[in-house]
Amino acid sequence: MLDLPELLDRVFRRLRRHDLSQCAQVNKQWHALAIPYLWRDLTCIHSGNTRGKAFSRIVLEDYLQEKGYEEGPQQPSALSKYGHLIRKLPSLRDLKLALRSQACTQQGNGPTTNDLLFHLFNRSSAARVQSLRYPFKDPESDEMKSILAFTLPRLRSLYIQGSLQGTQSGFFKFKSVLGLCSTILRDLEVDMRVLRAEEATDMEDKATEDELDCWTSLKELTLRHNPDAWDAGPFWSWMWKRCGQVSHLKVHKIDKSTPSLVQAMLAHMPNLQEITVGDYSSLRDIPNLNAVMGDDVVAALFSGSRHGWKSVSIRATVNLGQETMNALAMHYSTLENLCIDGHYDLLNRDLVQILRHCPHLHTLWYMDTSNDCSTVDSSTFIDLDPDTGLHKPWLCEGPLKSLTVRIDGIPRPDSEGESTLNVEEYPGRGREIQSQVYDRLGRLTSLETLRLGDEYGTLQSDSLEMSLESGLDKLSGLKSLKELNVGRMATKIGVKEVQWMVENWPKFSVICGLDEERDVEAVEWLEENCPRIKVPMLLF
Repeated sequence: MLDLPELLDRVFRRLRRHDLSQCAQVNKQWHALAIPYLWRDLTCIHSGNTRGKAFSRIVLEDYLQEKGYEEGPQQPSALSKYGHLIRKLPSLRDLKLALRSQACTQQGNGPTTNDLLFHLFNRSSAARVQSLRYPFKDPESDEMKSILAFTLPRLRSLYIQGSLQGTQSGFFKFKSVLGLCSTILRDLEVDMRVLRAEEATDMEDKATEDELDCWTSLKELTLRHNPDAWDAGPFWSWMWKRCGQVSHLKVHKIDKSTPSLVQAMLAHMPNLQEITVGDYSSLRDIPNLNAVMGDDVVAALFSGSRHGWKSVSIRATVNLGQETMNALAMHYSTLENLCIDGHYDLLNRDLVQILRHCPHLHTLWYMDTSNDCSTVDSSTFIDLDPDTGLHKPWLCEGPLKSLTVRIDGIPRPDSEGESTLNVEEYPGRGREIQSQVYDRLGRLTSLETLRLGDEYGTLQSDSLEMSLESGLDKLSGLKSLKELNVGRMATKIGVKEVQWMVENWPKFSVICGLDEERDVEAVEWLEENCPRIKVPMLLF
């Protein structure tokens, strides 16, 4: 074994836990080197896996030994020897579930789950807990207060949920909980409801030196079902002042307090670069008329970045309209990532405007994963100059690496679908349109991921054939392409098509959405000749 600590550290850090455990059994020298890496990160512990069960037994044995339940001379337990090496613990929930199985097997006066939990905390006093979902309640038990006193200063991620009577007492107690979080807090999710307006005059707006300390590691802030009292007083002022390093803001629901939040974003969050508006979890399949965030609200939120947004995600519960798209246009010069996942009708022309005018855009997702409504008409996507008949230039043609979009409106007399989709203006018109779409896609020479279909939707009978006869060979310039998704598209991919893909796309490794019945020959050829290429099958 070379005596080069820096080199050994780089090697051992990259080994899997199984490999580390094997190294620890080679000899004493290797054991001494591998053990710290095995104990450093215990985030792999879960109640149902083997590691979780084994670790909970180690905690129980160490607890019983320390309490004197085991008679006779005892060798120091693994936890007593190595507990001080622990730096990362899993979520509090996973820890309690893993330890609960050992606590429940004890009869009589055996340890409870919390007994084992506190024993582990004492052994690993330098460890950081990864996450905690905390239902805010008052009053709390002494045990819960003790758990919070240990975990919150060592916490990486906190999800706090509850309801507040908007009074001095309620906000003070909520503030006292958040105040325990230290500078290592990385993600904060606040899901609070204020049952009545805050009595702002009851609280003094005095900030101590400690209160002004920023959560210097806090990068992501999520606001769910948040109160319409953000402009009511000192608590929110204290909260925003601690968020100076936040770079990603997620807003799931907001209405009346939008101006106050925007003001806080501009005044106290100078590093904001990413924003997510809306949610997946509710109203998923309900039309946008029932969306929980209006077009004007989202447009206002987009004005809350000092230096322009680099990443924007718009989710299902947003009522997206022209105000939002106009506000988004102000950030074209900085936009790098755009994800629009929802049921929207106006995006045909606006999507092309984004592609034309965003010089740094590397990822574009426009697809509603809950239904089949988000599509772009082929004639709009082709984007020809009416005077010259040539493709209009897109500023993103060089940087774009990932494109997710359904392209429809292609006459396909050969496919089984609605009769109106199969009618051509003249024979061969469908193939002409496909050729122009391929021409447009072929200009995106940096593409690594091209997703034109969705495995969970209905069959697209007016989509690209993806056959060589229809013009697939015009994509030969996509030398960086790694992944292609054609899920639920009426494609004509055969052996010669997949052979062409393998020959022309040197980095090609995944093709999603092949039908195991319709595309059986292509699938069999790939399995026999190119096992390195993954071919996930459709689920139905």
